Amino acid sequence: MDGAGRDGNPLGGYRIGKTLGIGSFGKVKIAEHILTGHKVAIKILNRRKIKSMEMEEKG
Repeated sequence: MDGAGRDGNPLGGYRIGKTLGIGSFGKVKIAEHILTGHKVAIKILNRRKIKSMEMEEKG
């Protein structure tokens, strides 16, 4: 796993790995805690899609 945040640093102490799934509002990726090796799934949301949905609900 070699994924990192936009600045090249791991996100919150986790290394981001491959995509496990893709949905309407984003992706789910596997991640591994750098210190403990604990593996988790992280949902990464697409802000544009969420904002677009909020605008539709208001209109």
